[in-house]
Amino acid sequence: MTVPPLPCQTFLAWLLAWLLAWLLARLLAWLLAWLLAWLLARGSRRSGPPCRLGGMRRALSRSLAAILVLGWAASGCGARGSARPAATVSGQMPGQSGGGAPGPVTTAPSGGRPVRVTLYHLASQPCPDAAQVALPRCGGGAIALVSHGFLKAAKMQGSAKLCDGRVVSVGKLSPVCFRVAAEGFPWGATASGRPAAPFRSIAVDPKVFTLGRWYYVRELDGLALPPPAEGKKHDGCVRADDVGGAVKGDLVDLFVGSRAAVMALGARLTSFHLADGDHYCAQAGPL
Repeated sequence: MTVPPLPCQTFLAWLLAWLLAWLLARLLAWLLAWLLAWLLARGSRRSGPPCRLGGMRRALSRSLAAILVLGWAASGCGARGSARPAATVSGQMPGQSGGGAPGPVTTAPSGGRPVRVTLYHLASQPCPDAAQVALPRCGGGAIALVSHGFLKAAKMQGSAKLCDGRVVSVGKLSPVCFRVAAEGFPWGATASGRPAAPFRSIAVDPKVFTLGRWYYVRELDGLALPPPAEGKKHDGCVRADDVGGAVKGDLVDLFVGSRAAVMALGARLTSFHLADGDHYCAQAGPL
């Protein structure tokens, strides 16, 4: 927005200021000239004013006029112009609050890269389970004896829950081994080190998408969620927390927590668009 010129910057205001300053300067010049003449006459014992009194008055009046006008312009007009607050424009861009301070972005991103979508979940060990093979621990040894079917499911899903309540996650793909998830990781750990979060975490190809970055999915925004987030609606925000051996290129794997959620959403979520959501989703919490 353009700030209109101040009144003191107009020609009429300047002319009026010059005239007022000139008159004041003439008056002061007369007084000063007579005072100076009296002092000179007294000092030289002469009784009359000097012969160049008129020239002195003219020089003094011009000097005083110029000084007064310039001083008024600098202290009055200039000061008000510099102290004038900058004009504000209504309707700030998303992510800015009043006064220009950055704030949360409130407008959802548009567009995005089209991707293919698969779903994954936390595998559950059937109880009881056949003790056929060892579930290898990263660093050596075995975490538990499990069936071939459960070992295959744990490898495919990346995390699994044992009958004794422990949750394990893949620590290395080749040769595959597992780590027991720490407390606070009820759905297992992801490749980024963060806890897996149902309907939030996605597995991506790190050569294509940035691991740890938030993305916005318009197809998820407003979607009614099944268990384990029953009764809630998705806000469209997901984060690239994980990787997968079969996740390559434009394929994205969305973690949904339970097998029941895979059955509920699998046929509906086969593709969507990933848009940069680092600013829009910065305040997103668990669903």
